[in-house]
Amino acid sequence: MRSIFFLAVGGMLAGCSVISTVQQAWDWDPATNPRVAVADAPARVAPDPGRLAQLRLQRQEIRARIAAEPDIRQRQILYAQLHDIGRQLSPLERQVDSANSAR
Repeated sequence: MRSIFFLAVGGMLAGCSVISTVQQAWDWDPATNPRVAVADAPARVAPDPGRLAQLRLQRQEIRARIAAEPDIRQRQILYAQLHDIGRQLSPLERQVDSANSAR
């Protein structure tokens, strides 16, 4: 019996928390509140090609050093460096892909 009471009280409190957003949803009219498409500046969309090329070159150099390194501990350090470069390079490559697909 207590659990039903607490569930009912919790349901009422949850319902009260969304009343204002429901009212806004009912009042919203797309004719009076159109969405404006904001285009990003080309400098923000396309990353610096020099930085992109530098990171790709560093990635290739580290891969070559990993292939030539016989010591497992040193390779682990190189893999960590490769991972860091990949984390920096990944968002830049995504920006390039999205800029190319938008054309």
